[in-house]
Amino acid sequence: MANFIYTTEEGDEKIYSNSLVFKPEVKNDALEAPIYEDIRGKIERINFNGSKFNIIETKKGFMRSGDLHKNTQFDLIISGKIELWTLTKNGTEKTIITPNQYVILKPHMPHLFNFLENTVMIEWWDGPFEAWFYKPYRDIIDQQFKETTKNNLLYYEFQSYWI
Repeated sequence: MANFIYTTEEGDEKIYSNSLVFKPEVKNDALEAPIYEDIRGKIERINFNGSKFNIIETKKGFMRSGDLHKNTQFDLIISGKIELWTLTKNGTEKTIITPNQYVILKPHMPHLFNFLENTVMIEWWDGPFEAWFYKPYRDIIDQQFKETTKNNLLYYEFQSYWI
């Protein structure tokens, strides 16, 4: 597929006063750790001459983000396929993004990444990283994470019982 740039409209700055938007607690400088890994995949954080980038590997079937920012976020899909959810005036808009496609998420735009294939993407911002969660999207991610973690623990407990 040819290179493609998907640009969202800028969201409404008033969204931060909405009860569905909240500032998450960040513990122990978790966003500064060079590598974060969980059941969904891995995030490698790179600081290159003062610019911060995330290289994100995510397994098919998982979701990430569910947040919004006061600055522009840029994403480049290296491999795989995602369904990008953005909150527009008409509700949630879903757009398929594939390799070599570039996403520009304008400020104040709630977004969620639904990974349709194992995917590698790079993301960065035009200013310091700061995020607010959009509760309806974040609840989907948190519920999925809880269910998957619980199912994997049950699977490993079952397997260890029979070994």
